[in-house]
Amino acid sequence: MAMIAYQGLRVRRIDQVISTDDIIPGRYKHMFTSASDLVPHLFENLLPGFAATFDHGDVLCCSQTFGIGSSREQAVSTLLAAGVRAVVAPRFGRIFFRNAWNLGLPAIEVDTSSFLESECMDLDLVGGHAHCNLTTIVFPAPPRQMLEMVEQGGLLALLAKRYSRSIPLRG
Repeated sequence: MAMIAYQGLRVRRIDQVISTDDIIPGRYKHMFTSASDLVPHLFENLLPGFAATFDHGDVLCCSQTFGIGSSREQAVSTLLAAGVRAVVAPRFGRIFFRNAWNLGLPAIEVDTSSFLESECMDLDLVGGHAHCNLTTIVFPAPPRQMLEMVEQGGLLALLAKRYSRSIPLRG
């Protein structure tokens, strides 16, 4: 397995409890089939205009619980489509946490109080640390299986790669 580390992520702070309805309002989840079509609606009820400020390589840092509520997988796929590379928060809603890892979005539980908006973060998943300016936060490295999911782009991609080598395709 390769080293999974992200350098130069831009911190985007959210300082409140975030539900999956806050991430992507329920009224949109059946309107679009492509996550990229949902991106303009990210956080629109809670933080109007915030979605337009995302760039590839952002890391969401939430000061409280992130992703509580429904099992809305679109919350994760839309964050990925917006360019979010990881989410860090002190706590996650359990279903969001599993959906994030299953789709290849690292969800890391750490104290985020020292991370400031627009700071540059380096995140080393294998080594278990996040570094911003002069602050380094250490966390337990995720299990190997979860790192493999991120490396391959999600659980389905991992399984497709793993089993494509062992099952002959019929034509």
